[in-house]
Amino acid sequence: MTSLQGSLPESASGLWRVDREYGVPTMRVKHVVIHEAHVRESPDRHVVYRVDVFTQERNWCVYRRYSEFLRLHEKISDVFKMFKGSFPPKQLSGNLSPAVIEQRRSALEHYLLKIINSHNRDVSSCSAVLRFLDMHKNDVYHVTSTLCRYVRTFGEAILHEKHFFVLSPTQLFCLHKRLRIPNVDADYKADAVFCDLGSLYDFVSRVDKVCVKPCSLQDHGVRSEVTLLRGVKELQIQTVSVSLVKGLASLQLQIQRLKASQAVTAMKDLLIDCVMERKTQASYSGGNWDWNEWERSFPLVVRKSVT
Repeated sequence: MTSLQGSLPESASGLWRVDREYGVPTMRVKHVVIHEAHVRESPDRHVVYRVDVFTQERNWCVYRRYSEFLRLHEKISDVFKMFKGSFPPKQLSGNLSPAVIEQRRSALEHYLLKIINSHNRDVSSCSAVLRFLDMHKNDVYHVTSTLCRYVRTFGEAILHEKHFFVLSPTQLFCLHKRLRIPNVDADYKADAVFCDLGSLYDFVSRVDKVCVKPCSLQDHGVRSEVTLLRGVKELQIQTVSVSLVKGLASLQLQIQRLKASQAVTAMKDLLIDCVMERKTQASYSGGNWDWNEWERSFPLVVRKSVT
């Protein structure tokens, strides 16, 4: 029998650690990879590196220039002296040659892995590293803790004044994912200000006007779910394909109004029953209706899958 012990970190290794940011348990980044580098022409000719970030719950990618890596290094080397001299140096010429790009890609990947796997927990969890990897926009714990703070400040006003509660596909994904994650530390007592998940999910179940739309390029293509919106009466979906939104069928009896903008490519995405229809920006061209902008009054039946 082959032993895996040699391939795994020791039980006390920093790779298994659970970090905390703003009083919220946050899983460490498990891995980072730089598979690709692209030459872009605007605003000037430069190279961007695609950094794939992997956590326990999900993965995403960010694009960074060498100058952004350099700024990150300057920030952390001022505090953590161990990283001085470990950054790939600048090139005076030939920065856009394939050989230099590949050499730099490999060196930058090695540099990031050194940061992520550092036994000094303060290195990998410092704000400069977390922001460089867009953890605040993508990590399940960071996203839900940010929503907790937002709801604590503005939640009652949204409910009282009937404002739209705007959620991105990533935020919806993280809301559902967080429910399925057990507490990573049984002894951890969630901070009442930043980590009141009970109040967050109570608010989400009571809000009656919700708008789902992307907040960044990373939101495009993210699959989300709306089944937590048990109190929603008016739903807007903007520039998010309804094929990526799961659970619309479960809300059909309660929704009174649905508005989709650039979200439906064909009427086969929906099955309509006893519906009053008002097209706001429908145009006829070449035998096909343009359904990029439409509004409907319910009830309707939403088909879960399209064949």
